[in-house]
Formats: sequence, structure tokens, C-alpha cells
Amino acid sequence: MLMKKILNVSEMKQVRGGAQASSLCGEGEQLYTCSTSWMSGTVTQGSVCAKSASAAHAAVSKVHMDQGVIRDEVAVVCY
Repeated sequence: MLMKKILNVSEMKQVRGGAQASSLCGEGEQLYTCSTSWMSGTVTQGSVCAKSASAAHAAVSKVHMDQGVIRDEVAVVCY
């Protein structure tokens, strides 16, 4: 199973939006910024290393599913 690196706060502050090459990611991956809209109206952002925006979206949704909060998710957009 391929594991994705979850960035810490310091690493997150280096992210400027848009997929970009990063030494934090594996070969062939780019760093994607993902925004999640929640039923409460809150929007959260995070970053994930992935090979495509759709793979980044899937990784974020899997984390939400594992955390048991997927039903509260309205939309996830990765760019």
C-alpha cells in the first residue's frame, strides 16, 4: 500500500497553491493544495503529494472516510 506523507505546520506554510514539484514528494508526484467545504460552512485546506489532482482528491477523501467525517464533507477541490 502506498502511503502519502501528511505535512506538518511548518511544511504547510511553504505551500503557495497550485500543483508544484516538491522535495517533500516522491518521484513523479507533485504537491497539491486541497480545500474541503464542510456542511457547517467551514472550509479547511491541506496539502498532499499525488500524481494528479484526482489522486489528491481521492487521498483526502480516504482520510475523511478513515476519520469518520466523510458524511460532513460537501466538496473537495484539489489544485
